Amino acid sequence: MRRPVRAFPKQPDTAAPADRSLGAPFRIFQASVLGSNLADGVYLVTLPLLALSLSGSALVVSAVGVAMRAPWLLLILPAGVVVDRCAPMAVMNWASKCRFPLVAVLGLLAWAGMLPVWALVTGAFLIAAMGTFVDLAAQSLLPRLVTPELLPRANANLQSGQTLAAQFAGPALGGVLASMHGVGFTVAAVLYAGGLIGLALLHRRPDPFGTHTTQTLPAAPRKPGPAGRGIASMGRDLREGAAYFRRRHDLIGLAAVAATGNIAFAATMTMLPVWVVSPGRLGLPSSAMGVIAAAPAVGGVLAGLVAARLLKRFGGRAVLGFCAPAVGLCLAAIALPTPPAAFAALAVVGGLMVQLNVMSMSHRQSSIPTALFARVNSVYRWIILGVSPVGALLGGLVAQRFGTAAVFLSGGALALAAGALLPALLFHPAPQGPDRLADPRPTDEELTHD
Repeated sequence: MRRPVRAFPKQPDTAAPADRSLGAPFRIFQASVLGSNLADGVYLVTLPLLALSLSGSALVVSAVGVAMRAPWLLLILPAGVVVDRCAPMAVMNWASKCRFPLVAVLGLLAWAGMLPVWALVTGAFLIAAMGTFVDLAAQSLLPRLVTPELLPRANANLQSGQTLAAQFAGPALGGVLASMHGVGFTVAAVLYAGGLIGLALLHRRPDPFGTHTTQTLPAAPRKPGPAGRGIASMGRDLREGAAYFRRRHDLIGLAAVAATGNIAFAATMTMLPVWVVSPGRLGLPSSAMGVIAAAPAVGGVLAGLVAARLLKRFGGRAVLGFCAPAVGLCLAAIALPTPPAAFAALAVVGGLMVQLNVMSMSHRQSSIPTALFARVNSVYRWIILGVSPVGALLGGLVAQRFGTAAVFLSGGALALAAGALLPALLFHPAPQGPDRLADPRPTDEELTHD
């Protein structure tokens, strides 16, 4: 008989001193990741603007946008298998080495005026594909760099830094450089090179992971199958990760809440320019759009400063129970027809989402076995990221039929309902007993019995 899994297992002892250092390996890793995130921010703004300048076609801009996002749907699941089969550090290293020359070559061709549209679209896909492997490997590597009680703090530091780099500083720098063909790509290539230097420094440390390995949980048993680790066995490995995910009610619930919130957020951000810029309801000039769009990053950076403390003080269940419904209320508040209301609501949404991300990431990193982490995490991220295009489409349909304000109100209602109801419906308390209280993961029998 299948036994349910409780939502938030007993966390590792978090009584570590507040000033305890996260350690040199983490700091090197953080610098490398943030340099890459800053490059991402520059690149993500430069690329669509370059596509527009080369072609003047909205269709080409759309094709580039699809190419930049498609790898998250097409490659994230096999990427999870690769990261689990190989060392996360090795995956980050080779993917970063492949990404760097791609960005450099695109920049050189753009600067020389020799960049065809097909090469731009192809390059956008390949660079995003390498970024998929880098990001997934980085999430798998972090638990090996800090002790369990420091995971929330490490994730909070990374989340706030990544928000500042990828959503604020990077896009701002990319906008400044966009008018100079190829310069934005050159800057991004230099930043990616800095990330590679950071990885090299981390790799050369005498034993960067030896005393910081947090994952001591045993891996799930592997079902008998064909020998070998080639492409033919990837399907089996993917099924193994998906089977573990299916038996974790807590992960299913977190994914459902995050996916619903992402649908609402994608609809909101897609229709936000129509609401903000004249002749939209707020009637602001187009230059003000950047300020409003930066509000989630401002809130996210501020939330990152306190996210670990709040998680330690109130626990994961309380954080989810408060923040998830609050996201819905704030999205609905954007419908108030004043610029300060839109900025404040989006800033709070950004802060709430960072708090939820820190809670979710720390929970996954501390409860999923090392040997399965990348595959299970890839299933989780495939679900929550794959719904964003759906949200963008629904936002357009709702706005066309009922008006732009209806997007914020309906999206807010959807996020509010999901945040309030899904945890109660999908999370079930585990039976009392020392075996389940000590280890809330599925038993071997549950994992191997379909």
